[in-house]
Amino acid sequence: MFAHYRVAATSAPLVLADPPLTTRVVRVGSGPPTVLLHGGALTSTVWAPLLVHLPGRSLYLVDLPGCGLADTFDYRGVDLASHQTAFVGSVLDALGLDRAAVIGASMGGWFALRFAIERPERVSAAALVTAPAMALPGALMPVSMALPSTWLGRRMGGIGPPPSVRMTRRMLATIGGDGSVAGAPDVLFDALGAAMAIAAPSYATLDMCRWRTPHPHLQITEAELAGCLPRLLLLWGEHDRVQSPEAGRWAARLLLHGRLEVLPGGHGLWFDLPERCGDLLTTFLHGVDQQPA
Repeated sequence: MFAHYRVAATSAPLVLADPPLTTRVVRVGSGPPTVLLHGGALTSTVWAPLLVHLPGRSLYLVDLPGCGLADTFDYRGVDLASHQTAFVGSVLDALGLDRAAVIGASMGGWFALRFAIERPERVSAAALVTAPAMALPGALMPVSMALPSTWLGRRMGGIGPPPSVRMTRRMLATIGGDGSVAGAPDVLFDALGAAMAIAAPSYATLDMCRWRTPHPHLQITEAELAGCLPRLLLLWGEHDRVQSPEAGRWAARLLLHGRLEVLPGGHGLWFDLPERCGDLLTTFLHGVDQQPA
């Protein structure tokens, strides 16, 4: 998949302290460090369409616990907020980075936002590409994402072969919109289908919602957003099926250094508009690089 997008990448295991597991990091480019966190039940290679549009940066693409080539992870009894903060901090520690920019999409955006709130001294800037999954009040999990969290979905997790390319395209279109899958190659959905099968047993243990409604105690509060210190860019699709841009407007008004860009797309913005997303992210991060630490 990286070859398809003409991306020169290297892959290596990354041993973390908290949680104690081994994940995989894909490294691309050189320059100021930037960690990219993918969406739930996927894998870091989902970022492939965007990478050529983020020049001049050291990009570290990390698999979330239980996803891709990371170890499986049992979320039962885990405090999600503490886990999100500890995971990103451990990634930076394992990479030898005191501080970095963090970019997240969907579930990865939730991790990035939580870390920016809790550990601002380690975040040079943060960016959310699409709605940050269930992080904000008013989010509603799409049916295709909610099914694995049901009793039957948990019982079936990990059973059967990976979904086909055609089925994976359909599933992601229900979340990201038709535009997010129309121009992407089959190799991308082959990889993502395999990733979803790998992640199913771990994500079957993650209790985020009651059917499609997130548990309120897991979500980021108004006070937490207002106290978020790092500069934060929110890229939001006007047709995002997880949460509408109004949530992004609400969050941007609360943030000390928040900026919202609403783009014509869905929950898979970097599939829809990789060059536009890359330009906005590059300009934002370059501006942050020029600021004193």
